[in-house]
Amino acid sequence: MDINSAKSILISVDQIQVDTCYFQEGEALKGDVVLMHTGGAGASAFMCWFLNFNALVKAGYRVTAPDAPGFGKTKIHGENTPDPVSFLRSFLKAMEISRCHLVGNSMGGMTVSKYAAEHPELVSSLTLSGGEPRVETSQVSTLGSLGATPRNDFVRKMFNKPQLLLEDLRTATADFFFDRDHEMVGTVTELRFNTLMDKNTYAFAKENSLGQIKRRGSDAPVSYLEKILSPTLLLHGRDEIWFYPATHREILMDAALKAGVTIPDCTTILLPHCAHWPQIEYPFLYNQLLIGFLDRNP
Repeated sequence: MDINSAKSILISVDQIQVDTCYFQEGEALKGDVVLMHTGGAGASAFMCWFLNFNALVKAGYRVTAPDAPGFGKTKIHGENTPDPVSFLRSFLKAMEISRCHLVGNSMGGMTVSKYAAEHPELVSSLTLSGGEPRVETSQVSTLGSLGATPRNDFVRKMFNKPQLLLEDLRTATADFFFDRDHEMVGTVTELRFNTLMDKNTYAFAKENSLGQIKRRGSDAPVSYLEKILSPTLLLHGRDEIWFYPATHREILMDAALKAGVTIPDCTTILLPHCAHWPQIEYPFLYNQLLIGFLDRNP
């Protein structure tokens, strides 16, 4: 996976034209793997999967990773942002990918899990990280908006400054790690910063950030999770100590683990000293666990 090897395809999603940037490499000797990236300002397919993509290709999979609408270099023609599941369905159809393994982190995990629930016959397996989706619980409901946290408050202040500052974005990036001095914090910061130099991507990220205060979160009704029939791997970091305040963490992790009990065929692995991006914070271990799971579910 090379940042300069991106390709593009124009697709129609519910009559919305989306010029989709994506990466694709490898031969489908063992099948297709489709990666859906995390959300947040400056997120992209490359930023999310640059430490995992090549390992999957070497393991015998054809790997495809698109930038979601409004993220990375994917451009929306029009004012409306398409539904994420509709986007994934349209993208896979345009790419002529039928049955595949789906892998998602955080926002991407929500997209692929909903797709798997709606189209079980098209999903060979499902891998989720980033603590989402979570089961609706009474305790989570008492927390209110998950956009009203110190981390999100900082991001809103960052976007309200006259210009984006690299040091601010580094602080915001470190919140996704357990170890704020992890060697990848600087690299990911630069990738996010370069992506946000595009004025349209910056405007999209700023609008989402300022509007996130209203976001309820990613709570999922049990009825939706029970529809996920594909073999599923939940691969979560246990210690999101900067991502959520202490008052939230135990409640949200409990709700995330309940998803592992609710999904009919689910393996749950909890990684200590790891936060929201296990694929970046512990890439070697993540790759081992993911490829082992995929190989067991051809």
